[in-house]
Amino acid sequence: MKTRGSKVAIVCAIAIVPLILAVLGYAAYVYIAVLAGGSTPSGTLASLGVEAPATIVRDTRGIPHIRARNEHDLFFLEGYEQGTDRLFQLDIDRRFVAGRLAEVFGDQALQSDEQARVFDIDAIANAQLAALPAGLRANVEAFSDGVNAAIRTRPLPPEFRALAYAPQPWTAKDSILASFATVLALTDDWYTVASRNDVLESVGPGAENAFYSISDPKYDSPTAGSRPAPVAPLPALSVTFPDAKSYYVSLLDRRAGLGSNNAAAGAKFTATHRALLASDPHLELRMPGVWWLVDLEAPGIHVAGATLAGVPGVVLGHNAHIAWGATNGTVATLRVYRERFKAANSDEYLAGKRWLHAAHRSETFGVRFGKAQAREYLRTRHGFVFEDRGALKLAAAWTADLDRRSSFEQFDALDRAASAAAALGVLGRYPGPPQNFVLADDRGNAAYVLAGEIPIDAAWGLRVHDGPTSPPPLQINVPYERLPHVAAARDAVVFSANARPYGKGYPYRLSAAFAPPYRAWSLAKHLAARPYDVASFSAMQADLFSPPEAELAFDAIGAFLRKNLNGDPDIHAAIEALRTWDGKFSGDSRGAVFVTVLRRAATERLVRAHMPPAVGIPYLQNDEGAAYVALMRALRERPRGWVPDEDYDGFLVAAMRDGIAALRAHRAYDETWSDFGARTAQHPLGLSSWNGVPFPGLGDSYALHVQAPHNAQSFRAVWDVGNWNSGGIVIPQGESGEPGSPHYRDGAALWLQGDLVPLPFDDAGVAKAAESTLALQP
Repeated sequence: MKTRGSKVAIVCAIAIVPLILAVLGYAAYVYIAVLAGGSTPSGTLASLGVEAPATIVRDTRGIPHIRARNEHDLFFLEGYEQGTDRLFQLDIDRRFVAGRLAEVFGDQALQSDEQARVFDIDAIANAQLAALPAGLRANVEAFSDGVNAAIRTRPLPPEFRALAYAPQPWTAKDSILASFATVLALTDDWYTVASRNDVLESVGPGAENAFYSISDPKYDSPTAGSRPAPVAPLPALSVTFPDAKSYYVSLLDRRAGLGSNNAAAGAKFTATHRALLASDPHLELRMPGVWWLVDLEAPGIHVAGATLAGVPGVVLGHNAHIAWGATNGTVATLRVYRERFKAANSDEYLAGKRWLHAAHRSETFGVRFGKAQAREYLRTRHGFVFEDRGALKLAAAWTADLDRRSSFEQFDALDRAASAAAALGVLGRYPGPPQNFVLADDRGNAAYVLAGEIPIDAAWGLRVHDGPTSPPPLQINVPYERLPHVAAARDAVVFSANARPYGKGYPYRLSAAFAPPYRAWSLAKHLAARPYDVASFSAMQADLFSPPEAELAFDAIGAFLRKNLNGDPDIHAAIEALRTWDGKFSGDSRGAVFVTVLRRAATERLVRAHMPPAVGIPYLQNDEGAAYVALMRALRERPRGWVPDEDYDGFLVAAMRDGIAALRAHRAYDETWSDFGARTAQHPLGLSSWNGVPFPGLGDSYALHVQAPHNAQSFRAVWDVGNWNSGGIVIPQGESGEPGSPHYRDGAALWLQGDLVPLPFDDAGVAKAAESTLALQP
């Protein structure tokens, strides 16, 4: 006889069957889209939208080589191919920039949307689009039509099924928005400027020279200038918080490694007697990757390389005559003002002796499964208000807001430039964001320029201006001819790694804190060995040696031995790991693990001795590189008042103990760098089956081979300029953003091996590498 309990179990089992079937049906529904997106069209396709016959050849890596008879069709098909490969990425990027993620993800994304609309991105994008020359705008619109052709004719990526929504049509304005995804990642933002001002006010006199060194003088390596510029000595301080509790456990160096490495050499110094250029930008490690590779040819244009998802043309790469790369300028492009309002809830603010009403902008946020939300934003005579501190509010004047021109025009001109000298002329009109452009041409010349609008400002992103007494901001920029540069020449050797680019005698600071010069120093060391070839440039990109961390390890060993702590098991283990370490972040190294936790703990200990958590945590999150420079200089120069009891050796011992405790807490004490430094490119939906191939630890934030917690080399390229079948370009995972595609992760093996793969450019090379061909007919 069945018991009451068994009857209940049967009823529950029957009731749950529909739920199980629904889950299985949903999974099958999504999986069908995975399978559908695993192939790309081939054969012949008519009536898609081209005006004349055209072809798309996909090579063995899935990279499209587009051949068209006019520019409309060229950019239309580029949009179609991007829509085929990266449609979900395109949609998420435009939503992120426009502040429309909550429409898909619900109220959990509302805070991100509200931050995105602090400045009026919609108005900026509209203005940039309106300012495009007619021909270029037509090409951007053709690109948009191509994306829409993919939306209309191709299976939607599985992410859309998983989230149960469909993408809206792509527009030319969306391409402007997509370009801002990287602009915002590279911009020295308004919150960071406010954080710096808080550091200066909290620490007091000497804080600027202490915690915002313009460079580390031991490693300073200017690109433009024969001698390094001086760096002010570290001032004496006083330890304000000797017993401060640790707060680093909550931090990851989110901007560490963000930047790029570039180098170029004129033909005089190369084994090939052609110019060489190496390029590896460092951006977020994610799935799919930041870059999409393409080769485009139509009458009047032939260009190949990498572009950002949603952006037509090629952003970084080469045409038939020149190659170029770019690293973030890390310069000040905004000014922040502290505005005094009548009251916390008032819109009246003080301007001189008058009270003015701030302009209002109302924004409405769609929230999936929730009620739409509205928010008011204010704008003063200085700029948009981004932080509310009651009656005191912070406003920002940003070059992208003040000069609403897109850089599309200049990148389109680079795609067509015939020489490095011509490219330098193009960059004289480049609005930004400021970049260190490295160039090389088939005449054997190399060149360099820091290009973009950099407003002349005494604060240089370090301090907040007083709003009531400051006039409206005038956009007076450093003249282009006064920006750091090296003229095109066959004997030019140039490099850039986001560090201070200028040498002694340069009149402008330009930045609150350039990136530390450690990668630039390594580039300079590599470039001291001549002649160069593709192999030596590729080896430069793969260098795992970190100069400052090798120095830190040496300092730590000396401190531990002077403290006579070799008998302490933990310190003895650290000594042995660091003593045998060669300074390289290779996978089998334990020294790399110990020096990493020592660096983090020592940097945090230094900061927390001088700043309260509300100030020190944002400083470490936003300016970790500047904090590390401060640490290395302090250990070298030994200024008074920087560490408790002036005991630098004891300071390093305590930091090493912190680091070892952290390793044990995370059960990582016995790990090598391969495990401890491992990184996985994450899919935005958090599905592990759609993540990238896990990368073992190899390189770090301060080695040329950058692999940091959040950022990494986002492509590696070496161009043997004029011989485009040599050298090549690789990306970390794959060309396709479709999880079911064979080209979703197929680049990972080559990436991990450190190989370069030529990007076919001429007809013979494209034909030899062809995997599939699509013929387009009107």
